[in-house]
Amino acid sequence: MAFARSATWACFALAFVLNATAWSEDKVQLDPFARATQGFGECPEQEPPLLTAEHARTEAHVRVERGLRCAMEGKCEAGGAYKRDPEVNERVRAAIAGDRRFADTSVWVTTSRKWLTLTGCVRSATQRRTLVAFVAKINDVERVFDELAIGASRSSSR
Repeated sequence: MAFARSATWACFALAFVLNATAWSEDKVQLDPFARATQGFGECPEQEPPLLTAEHARTEAHVRVERGLRCAMEGKCEAGGAYKRDPEVNERVRAAIAGDRRFADTSVWVTTSRKWLTLTGCVRSATQRRTLVAFVAKINDVERVFDELAIGASRSSSR
């Protein structure tokens, strides 16, 4: 009986150590992420999209394949589909920040192969639609994913 109890505690301790290792594992950010506006003080801070090191390695492999195929098909420049993401992300961030219509929002921008994800808070459905349409018209933006909240009720979506 004492052995079974010891074995149970040993298994519990091993599971705890393995989970603690996973919890403390470093995270990797592959995609550009930036705050565009901060005019909605009640909006929860958004977190960048982070991956575990293992998931980042897997994602890197997928991205190389996707970039090679994109370049071979002539759909993107040599260097892959992700090459211009930092530039596109900064251009979109600056455009949103420079437009007075969005001064009372808190918006973050993430770019992955010219696909933009908008997170944060806006004041109304009209402002949300206006912002998404505005971003969709920016040069080199292929798709916009709207993860914006109307009001400050949604916590970080990342």
